[in-house]
Amino acid sequence: MIIDVTFDPIIARLGPIELGWHGLFTALAIITAVWLGCWRAERRGLPAEPLGRVATWALVGGVLGARLFHVLDHLPYYLANPLEVLAVWEGGLAVYGAFLGGLAAALLAARRAELPAWPLLDAAAPAMLVGQAIGRLGCLSNGDAWGAPTGGAWGIVYWHPHDLLSPALLGVPTHPYPLYEILAEVVLLGGLWLVRRRLAQPGITFLVAAVGYAVIRFELTFFRQEPALLWGLQEAQLVALATGLIALGALLVRSREPWVASPTGPVSDGEGHVG
Repeated sequence: MIIDVTFDPIIARLGPIELGWHGLFTALAIITAVWLGCWRAERRGLPAEPLGRVATWALVGGVLGARLFHVLDHLPYYLANPLEVLAVWEGGLAVYGAFLGGLAAALLAARRAELPAWPLLDAAAPAMLVGQAIGRLGCLSNGDAWGAPTGGAWGIVYWHPHDLLSPALLGVPTHPYPLYEILAEVVLLGGLWLVRRRLAQPGITFLVAAVGYAVIRFELTFFRQEPALLWGLQEAQLVALATGLIALGALLVRSREPWVASPTGPVSDGEGHVG
């Protein structure tokens, strides 16, 4: 089956600034993730007022991290076109950069606001997965996260010169990587929901989600076409391997720590923190 993408990913232009489908889906993803994360955090007993500040800092850190990782992944191009480093409206936001940058900024802000880290991360984990799935629709619209050629009469084919995949791949059937990832994230979200009662201990939901997403990115990146950096692995795979192992180690440690579950209210981790 061939999916032809022929429309212009750019909706409108205002001087040097372009409004594209990628930007619209990114904005929708951010709004949805922030709302869902804050709603889940409030349901866990966290105060609403400082959550807004934490979300703002997480957003800033996420955007900076996402752009930094993307620029580093395409460094020769941006060295030749340095002004385009700031053109985030054209696409080019690395997911793991957003995750690490947003995580670091959110934890710093949460510490200043004296909010417990683990319950906050548990609230954010499903929200981030939902936001990521929505954001991948933007990647699908402009070829920002293109897959390798399928070598057959199936795949997704981009035709418009404004699409962001390599010009050599225009008109070539490629793996619909964004669709693969969206499907995998939906499965991961469904799994988290089904076993949610077994993930009641603060921090476990976040760590399971982090491990699950690391597995998704490591496996699905084999369908991408990015430069190999080490051991034949692409940048996203190396980051997924590192974050997945760290999250897995933290999961094993955290699951052995004592905690007390309240039958009527939020979950306590034995240190006065609620989940």
